[in-house]
Amino acid sequence: MIFKIENYLALREAAEQFTAFLIEKKVDEERAFDCKLIVYELIGNVLKHSGGNATLYGEVEDGLICLKIGAERPFCPPNTAVCADVLSESGRGLFLVQKLCEEQAFTAEGEWIITIKSK
Repeated sequence: MIFKIENYLALREAAEQFTAFLIEKKVDEERAFDCKLIVYELIGNVLKHSGGNATLYGEVEDGLICLKIGAERPFCPPNTAVCADVLSESGRGLFLVQKLCEEQAFTAEGEWIITIKSK
């Protein structure tokens, strides 16, 4: 599935459609929820910090979910995210994303590739 996301409404619609796609492909509901969280966090960061549109590509193959998130204007996250302190209002999203992934890579073209187990 491929989505072009220009705003937060399109992000919500894409996240819901992608989650339904994962459930249809027999992905464990907990993993589908993890993917939804990852999509919201990463694409939300692209929309907020890069000032451009985002793309989401997702597939399920051989027990793995592969997400590719691109940005019209690449947004390069830190290599290692640290969880913010308890009183912080933000700063936990990238930390959670890294904990949920099997693998992740950030390409020179600005595409974030994430692999998650489907069960």
